[in-house]
Amino acid sequence: MTAVAGAVVLVAGVVALASLRGSAASPPGAVQPTAATPLPATPPPTSVRVTSIAGLLSVLADDSVANIVVADGTYRVSRASSQASDSLWIGARYASRTRPVTVWAETRGGVTLDGGGTIAYGCISFEAGAHDQTWDGFQCADGSPTQTGVIVFGGYAGQAAPHHITLRNWSLLASLTTPSTGATDHGVYFSEAVGGPHDITLENLSVDGSGGLDSAIHAFHSDATNQNAWNVTIAGLSVSGTAQALILWDSTLHDWTIRDSTISNATDTAVRFESPGATGISFTNVTSTGSGSGRGFYSSLGSNPPGVTFTNTSWH
Repeated sequence: MTAVAGAVVLVAGVVALASLRGSAASPPGAVQPTAATPLPATPPPTSVRVTSIAGLLSVLADDSVANIVVADGTYRVSRASSQASDSLWIGARYASRTRPVTVWAETRGGVTLDGGGTIAYGCISFEAGAHDQTWDGFQCADGSPTQTGVIVFGGYAGQAAPHHITLRNWSLLASLTTPSTGATDHGVYFSEAVGGPHDITLENLSVDGSGGLDSAIHAFHSDATNQNAWNVTIAGLSVSGTAQALILWDSTLHDWTIRDSTISNATDTAVRFESPGATGISFTNVTSTGSGSGRGFYSSLGSNPPGVTFTNTSWH
């Protein structure tokens, strides 16, 4: 599969990193989140409440707003790459923010982002230097991520990398389907950007693959300037029924932690690793059961590929 198809937004002032393992440049004045400070379980009373996708995008661009609440309901969203007024293309418009922002579903699971059955469905896409955002409690439904992902980080050569993005308590529903053959339609897709998407956290993501998703999470494609993702944490992942739950297939990946996660009934292999040269890939407290191939973990590099560590894992 090639990088995500769609319109390319040109971003001025992109600074290429001298090293993949260096820190990507942040917008001037950007405030980095403090990982040790837990976020509240519910929106603070000072949150700005919105009732439309257009309203959400407008408030998200307001740097004075730190918390946004999306009213419960089902919202029709066009595919992200179309950058329509009802598309969740979180790109250059938001790269100039200088303070973190949290976007809350009014109640967890109470906001459904509905693709209306479209193909090439991107529910939300983080691009072009978008940074320091947390999104909590949303569901994506009713579309086919044809040769892309329902949720996308990067995928456009020459654009600045999205960074310091956290998605908490998201669900990808069974109405997400695939019309394709092969392994091209994914729940979450990580791909290329200048310096590589980084400091990305997926916490308590639930993926129902019974509609035919090829994977829950896939990382693929890079070049010398446009690397793939690093400093990625996936915690509390719950996947059922995808062909494969995780496909890690890029040599520039480094410092990925997958922990406290369960995978059930993958129709093929629960985890596929084909990333020679990747480093710091850690699986801790990960369990897979019912894999159709009989293999919970597979790599052509062997059962213990270089760069990968396993702690308290069970692959079936």
